[in-house]
Amino acid sequence: MRETRLFVTVLVMSAFIVSLIGCSKTENEEQQTSTSDAQPGTPAEHEVVSTVREFLKAIDSGDYERAIELGTPNEFKQEGLVKINEAFELDKAEIIEAYVGYENAAVLTNSIPASHRTSQFGYSLIKSDNRWLIRDVDMLPSNEAVQKWLAGFESVEPNAKRVTEKQN
Repeated sequence: MRETRLFVTVLVMSAFIVSLIGCSKTENEEQQTSTSDAQPGTPAEHEVVSTVREFLKAIDSGDYERAIELGTPNEFKQEGLVKINEAFELDKAEIIEAYVGYENAAVLTNSIPASHRTSQFGYSLIKSDNRWLIRDVDMLPSNEAVQKWLAGFESVEPNAKRVTEKQN
């Protein structure tokens, strides 16, 4: 019963985020290669990490066009991104975990403060036209929700590799 309530809570919270962002799913699972550039002497940041980092930075700075470009076609709407920017302190977002599989990737943030609560966010990415695009964002209000989200990703990409070190 408790698991059912948690699932419903996570589902409702995800629907809330999806409605704020204005998502409309499109499927595009073309194959691509992953490349990253880094400063000499520093380890390369995987493209899925840099894509999510750039997405968050674009929203925080009000560059909604750029944020929309980083998502799958018709995934994000400016009005929803503005609301997310107003609700959450995105400048405090940090990438804490990222996993990359053959066609899908999962990126998890720390808990991001908001006026009404803090929440971690899970970003689902997909390969498309030689780059990674964000196809979905889930608000994860509890550690249990995070674990279920990661388990769901693992069921889709069981051989995914961690490309970041967990920071907390």
